[in-house]
Amino acid sequence: MKTTNSKSRVFTQAKQAFEASNLRAVHRDGLYIVYSYSWYPLFVCNMETGEWLENSERYSPSTSRQQSQSHPLCDTTKSTQQELANYIHFERMKRLVA
Repeated sequence: MKTTNSKSRVFTQAKQAFEASNLRAVHRDGLYIVYSYSWYPLFVCNMETGEWLENSERYSPSTSRQQSQSHPLCDTTKSTQQELANYIHFERMKRLVA
């Protein structure tokens, strides 16, 4: 679904896939992932447990603004970009083995 960055929070809260200006969200391997510039994860939600992870690192002013606009406004666990990448990879491998 196409939207604007400023309206992306509604989609994030509903865990719906969307595309905005250099901001998008996808469902992958049991996860809901919000990306900035199609590669930098801002948020990851485990669809099974409902746990939200949030990127704690700052990349640029525009990415920080995207993160603010798409924040699900719920409790999140702060994680580094590498921790998020590891988590995404682990969940993918777990589903491939199952």
